Amino acid sequence: MSRKYLRFWIACVAGLLMFGLMPGFSHAATDSVQSTVEWSRDYGSNSAGNEVIPTSDGGYIAVGGIFEAGKYQKAYILKLDAEGQVEWEQKPMYPTTNSMAYRVIETKDGGYLVAGNTNSEDVPIVGQLYIIRLDSSGNVLWEKVQDDTIHSTPTAIVETEDGDFFIAGSGSVGWVAYEKAYILKIDIKGETLWYNKYNYTDSVEFNDLIPANNGGYMAVGSVGRAEYESGDLDAMLMVKIDDQGKEVWSKQFKEQASRWSAFSITASEDGGYVIGSGKRVNRNHVNVLTKTDLNGQVQWEKTYRDRTNSEYFKRLVRTKDGYAMLGQHISQNSLDYKNQYDVLSVDGKGELISRELFKGPPINNVGSAAVTPDGGFIFPGTVKRGDVTKFQLMKLSPSVNIPPVERTLTGISFTEKDKKLKAGTNVSTVLQAVYSDGTKSDLSSAADYVSADSAIVEIDALGRITGHEPGSTYVEATYEGFAARLNVTVFPEDTDEFDPVSGYIKLDSYEYSLAEGTMLDLRVILRNYINQNEIDITRQTTFTSDHPDIAEVDEEGNLIGHKRGITKIYAQYKGSIISANVLVVRASVPKEDLQSDSDESAKGAIVELSPFILPD
Repeated sequence: MSRKYLRFWIACVAGLLMFGLMPGFSHAATDSVQSTVEWSRDYGSNSAGNEVIPTSDGGYIAVGGIFEAGKYQKAYILKLDAEGQVEWEQKPMYPTTNSMAYRVIETKDGGYLVAGNTNSEDVPIVGQLYIIRLDSSGNVLWEKVQDDTIHSTPTAIVETEDGDFFIAGSGSVGWVAYEKAYILKIDIKGETLWYNKYNYTDSVEFNDLIPANNGGYMAVGSVGRAEYESGDLDAMLMVKIDDQGKEVWSKQFKEQASRWSAFSITASEDGGYVIGSGKRVNRNHVNVLTKTDLNGQVQWEKTYRDRTNSEYFKRLVRTKDGYAMLGQHISQNSLDYKNQYDVLSVDGKGELISRELFKGPPINNVGSAAVTPDGGFIFPGTVKRGDVTKFQLMKLSPSVNIPPVERTLTGISFTEKDKKLKAGTNVSTVLQAVYSDGTKSDLSSAADYVSADSAIVEIDALGRITGHEPGSTYVEATYEGFAARLNVTVFPEDTDEFDPVSGYIKLDSYEYSLAEGTMLDLRVILRNYINQNEIDITRQTTFTSDHPDIAEVDEEGNLIGHKRGITKIYAQYKGSIISANVLVVRASVPKEDLQSDSDESAKGAIVELSPFILPD
């Protein structure tokens, strides 16, 4: 069977699985709608949307970029009324450059301050910080470019009590792929008061900045190595600074190879903070809320993931019920791809309330959204209309409270079978509660943990494991009478177990199909970059599955189909990983059973499929 035909066949069967044409599968019940789209509007042509905020007159101001006649991009600034109708717009552009606006605030005098970047044709990899001051009618009062050699992306603006401004962001050093975090302080006329950069390791980012609850300011972001270097240092960063930009204290929440980065911070009701972040756990992107006290001590932490779909948030806001993360939701399978606006709401303790998705035309990108005065939300984005991109705003109504569905706790489980780490490093775990309705929720900061051998590893109250000395053991979690166990292996500090291999690994196929109750033999091959020799490393490879209840791979390299569905498997060898899609179909049906099955039309059409093995 050819690969081309195989992909077509898998797509067809996947469609049957998705749309309920196989016995035992039916359309999923539609989620109860909690918010509705009040209005959605497009602005400009060949335009992009980056941020929107409410204004004191009940309207909004939004910023992005736009291409008009000619080859240069301009910053795009829109003042809108409560219904999204344009009151005025500005398209500033620094002479003979490309410009983009990323952040905006309304100033105390009723005007606006916009921050973006601008770059010239002569040095396209350097986008200098571009600041624009406007009055309430949209007239440009002054423009400023901060001279530097980094490609600047501003991420936050704060007006101080005395009318000055802090602008925080990060700048990539193009020739080495590092990020440098900075904070610029300017006065009301745009004069530079000071310009500080913050160096904790090779690469540092600031993604948000807010006034601190006890004076000064709080910045959050990440520290790590450059993209092309291997290194153990991946950490979410939290920094307290004073009025002069000097560090008061900082905390790094380290986790090896996690790409842990904070995207937003907000003050909590009790005087502490809640930080929104994203990181990799078991090769999957998960979102995290971390509650800290005034001094950055962690009080609780929750993780959120929508099965195999991806969520990338840019803003964390306070709501009447607790908090909401605002960003984009990406789902993809063999037949469908969706990029939607995403509102994930939680209560004051981080317990999930709802996940609401909203789509329109194809969405290229989602900007920094905001909570509106009526308790709803407004999203900026870039959508595709034919061959043209447009700046879109979507206004959502406040959520309607829906009584929670009664459910019973049936068990708890770690999302992984085992953990590996170096001595002297730590990793996170994700513990989930499993309920009678099939739903799962994070329990990481609610359970009790114990290590079977504290000389090898320790585990804290948040489920973070710290490796002390080489060896193998396990940790155990308990919650409301249920228990779950996770095997842990600690390697020496000088191990190469987590370093990328000198070559690349590959599976014997990038997609598999098998019938439920059957097995396929897989092979994982390591090909050396230098001599192109190939080695079978199947027995040395660690396998995982997004949905082990659908299909999983045992230690011998046997792919086992358990029940109908689609999943993805991963093969990891040292620091390298490869994945493949897996389709499990219904086993063949005896012909004498077909007639009786087909009479039960409510169960859907019958499809007879036989197991097969992919050709080499």
